[in-house]
Amino acid sequence: MEQHGGQRYEDYKSFMRRHQEAVWRVCYDFAHGDVPRCEDMVQEVWIMLWLKFDTMTSHTEWQQRVWVRRVTRSVLVDLYRKKSPDLELVSEEMAASVFTEESDVAERIDDLFSALTPDEQRLMRMRLEGYSAEEIAAGLKIKPNAVYQRVNRIMNKL
Repeated sequence: MEQHGGQRYEDYKSFMRRHQEAVWRVCYDFAHGDVPRCEDMVQEVWIMLWLKFDTMTSHTEWQQRVWVRRVTRSVLVDLYRKKSPDLELVSEEMAASVFTEESDVAERIDDLFSALTPDEQRLMRMRLEGYSAEEIAAGLKIKPNAVYQRVNRIMNKL
């Protein structure tokens, strides 16, 4: 990706806005609610994501979310090991297995999503991103009850 530095930075800022909540949530959980520690972790994650940002330009939003979570967890495991090298939070084999499983799951989800209509995909993406039935209903201009019915139908279809 050959982009002028300013454009790359603007693209990255947009990328950060889209993924900041997910990064914060993973770091906050890992820090067990310790906000100052979480903030340090978030900063480390954003630095690593900046360094690897060029590898994500052609991926879908869904693939980016999976990648962001994977990089975040990897950075956090590394930080933990640096702080407590004598403690093993996760073995190398286990970490590799988890990250491979996440990739496999993402691929399977992409395959399943391809069997859905665009409207069904939009509804399921909103649901998976944590939107409430009321928020989804407002976004799709349907009733909240219809959201539950459609999700149920889609799950049966899948």
